[in-house]
Amino acid sequence: MSLHTTLIYILSFLAFFVTSFYILSMRDYYKRRKVPLEATDKTVTIIIPAYNEEESIEKTIESALALDYPKNKFEIIVVDDGSNDKTYELAKKYVSSKDVRVRVFTKKNNGKGSALNFAIKRSKKDIIISMDADTFAEPPALKRMVAQFYHDKVMSVAPSMGVYKPKGILQRIQHIEYYLGVFLRKAFASVDAVHVTPGAFSAYRRSFFVKYGGYDEGNITEDLEIALRIQSHDYVIENAARASVYTIAPKTLRGVIIQRRRWYVGWMRNFWNYKRLFGIKKGVLGTITLPMAFISIFLSITLTIYSLIKVLGEIRKELSFLESINFEFDNIFELSQYVSKEFFVKMFYTLFTQPVFFIALFSVGMVVFYLVFSRKKMHYKEKIFFNALIFVFSYAASYSFWWLIAIVYVIFNRKIVWRGKYGKKV
Repeated sequence: MSLHTTLIYILSFLAFFVTSFYILSMRDYYKRRKVPLEATDKTVTIIIPAYNEEESIEKTIESALALDYPKNKFEIIVVDDGSNDKTYELAKKYVSSKDVRVRVFTKKNNGKGSALNFAIKRSKKDIIISMDADTFAEPPALKRMVAQFYHDKVMSVAPSMGVYKPKGILQRIQHIEYYLGVFLRKAFASVDAVHVTPGAFSAYRRSFFVKYGGYDEGNITEDLEIALRIQSHDYVIENAARASVYTIAPKTLRGVIIQRRRWYVGWMRNFWNYKRLFGIKKGVLGTITLPMAFISIFLSITLTIYSLIKVLGEIRKELSFLESINFEFDNIFELSQYVSKEFFVKMFYTLFTQPVFFIALFSVGMVVFYLVFSRKKMHYKEKIFFNALIFVFSYAASYSFWWLIAIVYVIFNRKIVWRGKYGKKV
């Protein structure tokens, strides 16, 4: 058995094992945890940190104001973090004596964590929500998240995230990636293993910040750090799968690379700082979820590199053979005949006669299952077949490429800082 096949078998077994484990855990979770779908028993502060967000800040504020929640129980604090565009002026338009829910501040630029801490110090509400300035929540989202604070041990609640009106190949890939995350986040919650609370729209008890301090202002993935800090103090992070929130994903390759480089470098550095979360003392989080994350990343990168080398080797071998029989590469007719007959026949024969093909079908089946779950929870109605098709054929290679870049940055201790707009997460 070749290394390539061995790696695929290992990855497939791990994927099957973990998926089965999470499905069974979720089944038990829904049976034993009877929580109301909605609640409005807590006061809420929604914090919108913004830096150069004139394109989306108004729509975001209007989305927050349109939340289906008692008006006297929530407020919105917009913190302009030293923008050099019209963000502050546009946000100030929503400050009114008739509607005192909106407060707008401006401060010297010092990063997203600083802007969030600035607002937390000015809040007296029970729950703090971090909302990116390019995020739009469905009206019931807030009360569905508040309902998940059913116990004092629940310190944070994450929503279901989607991509807002995806266009172009890159946004379509992220569109499916976000929807797959709907299942995974709920699966993690079912075994108390949520380790990331999306900065776009996650809720926290204000009491946690009072007791353990605010956001780490020097951290490039402050949402990951705060989630790991919550887990390190043995609190619970829940998920409100029916709380639908949408964010604008990066459109360009450069934007995606910068975003993922920051995410993955922050991921590695934060997990090193919180390596005490690994081990049997932390239950499923420390023995399955986190170890499996590292193992799957390593195997995915190894498999992608090996597959690329193997494919290039096969192409080189085929070209050498064609040269040995004096194949006329400059003859368009002969070249098209070869491609249409020989090349594709060999490709399909190799594909359909390998066990790997059936493993790939199983992986596609998992993707479909995850998407069915997310559609049921988020009630989205858009057609996603084309986006899913693009995702299936491109995500694995893209994922490995992003991780390789991040690993290089960590190995050489390269500095990563927030760049661009907060909401764009680049």
